[in-house]
Amino acid sequence: MIGLNRSLEIVWRYLPALLQALPTTLYMLIISVVIAAVLGFFFAWAKLGKNPILKAFSSVFISFMRGTPMMVQLLLIFIWVPVICNRHGITTSDWNPMIYALVAFSLNMAAFFAEIYRSAYMGLDYRQIEAAQSLGMSSPQIFKRVILSQGAASALPNFTNMSLELMKNTSIAAIIGVYDILGKAQQLVKNNYGVGQFELYITVGVIFWIMGLIILFVSNLATKRLNRGNSNVHSGKVLQ
Repeated sequence: MIGLNRSLEIVWRYLPALLQALPTTLYMLIISVVIAAVLGFFFAWAKLGKNPILKAFSSVFISFMRGTPMMVQLLLIFIWVPVICNRHGITTSDWNPMIYALVAFSLNMAAFFAEIYRSAYMGLDYRQIEAAQSLGMSSPQIFKRVILSQGAASALPNFTNMSLELMKNTSIAAIIGVYDILGKAQQLVKNNYGVGQFELYITVGVIFWIMGLIILFVSNLATKRLNRGNSNVHSGKVLQ
């Protein structure tokens, strides 16, 4: 009982400090996912397109970003972006390290999202597209009612899984001075010479677990809604 009370005291003492780092984690996650979602679309479009230069560039980019550790990518961006900027007269000494983390995370996720988009597009039911065309729908209408709805329902589970992976990997930003919840816990452990590290890491794990459950819950709701819409498409309700 004494040990449990001590553990609860440690958690209660340091929980506010951990929660102060929560906005940093959420900010890196949300901004990176939004940027990556847009970039991934263009990389998928380039890889599916007929332009050989864009297709080759997209293929190499996706292969490199998926095949190398995110920490290596972060360090390369952290080292080389200032070098390139300084050569062009742009001062980066006052830049927030968060910028490098967002760039690295966004580019990394864009490569994975591009493959998710491409896979979803390749799996589309083209009979629905032909049916929409036969009914005189415009290209924007076909994209919104058929391609986007079917593709989103197929891509969303993998999209969510990759977002969860990024949420857990934001802690690597600590190597360039950006501290999320885990980075903050590591700071606290170091400052206290390892005292309470078990309680702190358990608390961090529970916080990440809760965030993951919330993301999965929202994703599942969205997927069910999209699948209901697709059922209407297959039954002809949307196309009429």
